[in-house]
Amino acid sequence: MLRTVRRGAIPLLCSIAATVSPTQYATAQPAHRAAVTSAIAQPANTRHQSAGYWATQFQFDNNGTPWSVADFAALKAKGINRAEINMPWSKIEPSRGTFDFTELDQELANAAAGGVQLVPIFWQSGWRGSPVTWETNHEVTSTGATGVALAWWDLTEQNDYFTYVTSTLAHIAHQPGYGGAFLDYGHLDAQWLDTPGVGGWAPADIEYFHTHWLPATYRSIGAFNAKNSTTYTSFGQVPAGVPGAPLAGVYQAFRQWSVQDTYDRLTAAVRKVTSGPLYYYFGGHISNAPQLGDLPDVFFLLARKYNVTVVEDAANSAGLSLLFGSLGRAYHVPVAQEWTVTTDPVIPAQAAQWLSDYAMTLPNGGGEDFFIHDGTSKDVIGFPIFTRWLPVLQGLSGSYPTQPVAVYIDDSQARGNTSGGSLNGVENNITALWDGYQAGFAVVTSEEIANHADRLSRYRAVLPMNGVDANLTAYQQRGGTLLTASSQLSQYAPAYADLTSQHTLQVVPATAKNHRSASITVAEISPYFGYTGSVTLHPNGLNLASGTYHVVDQLTGLAPAQQALPDGSVCVPVTMASAQLDQWKLLPGAAPAGTPVPETCPVTNGGATSVSATAGQSGGGVMFLNVGATGQGADGNLTAVTQGGLPAYTTWTSKQSGAAAANVYLQVDPSSQVAKASTVTANITYWSVAGQNFQVQYNAPGNPYLGGPTVVGSGTGSWQTATVTLTGVQFNELQNLAADLRLAASDPTQPLYIGGATLSTTGN
Repeated sequence: MLRTVRRGAIPLLCSIAATVSPTQYATAQPAHRAAVTSAIAQPANTRHQSAGYWATQFQFDNNGTPWSVADFAALKAKGINRAEINMPWSKIEPSRGTFDFTELDQELANAAAGGVQLVPIFWQSGWRGSPVTWETNHEVTSTGATGVALAWWDLTEQNDYFTYVTSTLAHIAHQPGYGGAFLDYGHLDAQWLDTPGVGGWAPADIEYFHTHWLPATYRSIGAFNAKNSTTYTSFGQVPAGVPGAPLAGVYQAFRQWSVQDTYDRLTAAVRKVTSGPLYYYFGGHISNAPQLGDLPDVFFLLARKYNVTVVEDAANSAGLSLLFGSLGRAYHVPVAQEWTVTTDPVIPAQAAQWLSDYAMTLPNGGGEDFFIHDGTSKDVIGFPIFTRWLPVLQGLSGSYPTQPVAVYIDDSQARGNTSGGSLNGVENNITALWDGYQAGFAVVTSEEIANHADRLSRYRAVLPMNGVDANLTAYQQRGGTLLTASSQLSQYAPAYADLTSQHTLQVVPATAKNHRSASITVAEISPYFGYTGSVTLHPNGLNLASGTYHVVDQLTGLAPAQQALPDGSVCVPVTMASAQLDQWKLLPGAAPAGTPVPETCPVTNGGATSVSATAGQSGGGVMFLNVGATGQGADGNLTAVTQGGLPAYTTWTSKQSGAAAANVYLQVDPSSQVAKASTVTANITYWSVAGQNFQVQYNAPGNPYLGGPTVVGSGTGSWQTATVTLTGVQFNELQNLAADLRLAASDPTQPLYIGGATLSTTGN
């Protein structure tokens, strides 16, 4: 079906009454800020979108042929009710104002006949077929390179994209197979993502910065100078500072505002043509916000305003899922999850972690989305895991059991505050904190406080994750308890589960509304090591009514061996192989008669005091990571070789990888005594060549890469073994690739050959 659409003007700058700049917002008086938040953040429809979004993503068509009724019926048979398709702008609108909906209409009809609904994903740039070839003005990155994305503030191109989205939705929104739409702008779902560097320095962007944003934000050049200690005579003289340059924070504030303003106007335009379900993708991680503009609260604020579901990509990250679950509850916005699969060896374990994280979003769970059903290994391996677990996900209800304790993130760097806390490592640190103490603490952001979505006075204690800002100072001055160490959390938030060891098992509960039972997802999440130990469930940490409880395995219907403890807790011995899932129910009353009672529970000891890894062999308790990886820009790629007659792993040179460093990353079996030790002896077998040495760098409190001893070989071209002692160790999988330690080559321009490693401890 061909249609010609006449383009109208879409508002490209919201009025100052409706849109307030970050600078104005940050400096406004509290009463005014509350009024602003009320004006821009109240939902147009406070009703949540319908529950039950169980989806997978497709390419637009099946190699040029519409997806068939049988394709969609096969999804329906597996419990999936939505099929997301990646929209190719160039196919839908081959020339400006001329639309071809023929294939899209057929796919909508086929989806309806197959019993599922189609959800188009609108990409402005970055996916095949987007952007259109007739748009030619592209982004310029912070390094001066031409980017993939279209120039963000080219107003003609922006208007073209808005028209494409709204015209398409006006055509399909009332068809039987339609199930909602994803709205994206910029490069894929990561906004300012581009390479090399990041986007935002196209001439159109800089012009908009000078002629619109600066005057609207500061009103006069004098006010700008007073705020920034400068002496410019016009806004046109203000530099568009790249990261690290003078006034870079000002330009970052503009880039972040651009994301919020554009998504706001795009969603408002779409809401004029459909009241159906809408979705925002969040791509990336917490640390990306100052570069990409993907500040989570921006999407939650707009989602609350326009009744949109936020979809968390990378939901296998516990730290990110804990944040998004907290934001969903604070903003009263549904949160769906997506998992972007990585490499084959870790697919089953990452799937287990992703699926078990879902209860963190409750009671605002918005469903799950599998990326991507495309016949590749991630599909062949991961999709069956997803569909097998769907009935469990679909049966979950209740709430993640939160306690009146929070960890706090200062995310003001995303708004251009160059003195704000660093976001690097925050997500991994939250994950590590929760791994070590599985309790229902909230995750609160500075943006959340500014938006009045939450208030710190609700919490008995707060743990800063990246420094103390004005919000935390005020909280403490008003009598709030500011924690200084993660170990203090237990004084204020009871754990809902205790584990024998970290990083291999996670427990994610959903407590029933009547507080008399809880569903417990138990996931073995290590790609390399199994779990042998116990899980102790604490009713008080689960927000359950006091009383006696017992565990039933929901998958078998049987009560596993368990022991009721004097404090009302229930201890269950657990042995799980790598990448497994189980579902329990904690129910009121004593365990059924005949339920086995273990001799010892909790399990608190055991585990090897010596673990090792040998090139070319599996097992031993230590894993060489990234063997066979070929990613460009990666500093940990290893290749299996034979060196001096023995199997070995060699690092890629900096010329091969494009990375400045070369490292051998190692992960230790978390159930071993070595993983819990503070002093470890390491024996490293290596091929010594002239000019190549290495340093052992390892996890320690406050430093994931503490520099240990440097090994200097003879350089004679022979196999040698070095013995070094590591002190102050706290293995926590905090390095790249979730490593506990690495061997850092002194000369990345030549290979480092490693034959094996043995780590041992006396059990301290």
